[in-house]
Amino acid sequence: MGNVFCSHQSKDMQSLDSGTLLIKSKKLEETDYHVSRLSIRYTLNGEQHYRLSNKEYRISERSYLVINRGQIYKTSFDNEDEEQESIIVAFKPSFAEDVMRSLITSDDILLDDPFKQIAQPINFFEKTYEIDPTIRLLFLKLRKIMGEELGWKKEADLDAIYTEMITRLLFIHKSLRTEINKIKAAKLSTRTELYRRLSVAKDYMDANVDKRISIDEAASVAILSSHHFKRMFKELFGITPHQYHVQKRLAHSEKLLQQEGIRVEDVCKESGFENTSSFIRLFKEHYGFTPKAYHLNGSPF
Repeated sequence: MGNVFCSHQSKDMQSLDSGTLLIKSKKLEETDYHVSRLSIRYTLNGEQHYRLSNKEYRISERSYLVINRGQIYKTSFDNEDEEQESIIVAFKPSFAEDVMRSLITSDDILLDDPFKQIAQPINFFEKTYEIDPTIRLLFLKLRKIMGEELGWKKEADLDAIYTEMITRLLFIHKSLRTEINKIKAAKLSTRTELYRRLSVAKDYMDANVDKRISIDEAASVAILSSHHFKRMFKELFGITPHQYHVQKRLAHSEKLLQQEGIRVEDVCKESGFENTSSFIRLFKEHYGFTPKAYHLNGSPF
């Protein structure tokens, strides 16, 4: 629906309008590297993996990913249980900047110089964002339109949906200042860069819940020393990176245990725990039930 740019030739981006792409399949083999426009990527069910340069991301119905213009990416997903629906909204060049200018500029100035553009392009934090009710509702509206006949699609006010989506994203981007200021560095530029690097490491751990990630490995992804990484991670997120990754792996194991006929030993391995007894103890401490009891009796929550 519209033009979604997935090409190696970024020079053609300028001619494209905003558009939506829906992918319906049980499996998507990892793509070649593509050049993205500013885009928001979400999956209505299942999970999807993205690789941006050396950074890894995993999105689901609980999170979405923002990719800036010119970023190179790969993506894939494998959903054995059901057909997966992934949806991408790609914005035409300068769309976010035009929306931003209309929001922050007085009507008098907009009347005097209606076509002036913001000189500095907007760069969002490339990270997974917890799904926002407004963003999710807009994705669902677009999904509904995608299922309509062509004539109705042409009559839909897509520009209004895209404008509301960018407006909401700009608000979320601005509100991240509160999180950034949890870091106690003196300079805003230092706090912002630390936030970006720590978010990259956090997303890397989220994307690899099927294996154990060492502190040194996560720190390397963040391009920070191990001790600096541990201190800053806890300062920002209120939890040590080790505790965070264990909780994410346990959440992954809890989801696996909902599968019929799966063995606790297999769940242990697929969640990156090397020792079954340690896994059982950690799971019981966290959820109050053993993995076996959870699997046999269903979710206690």
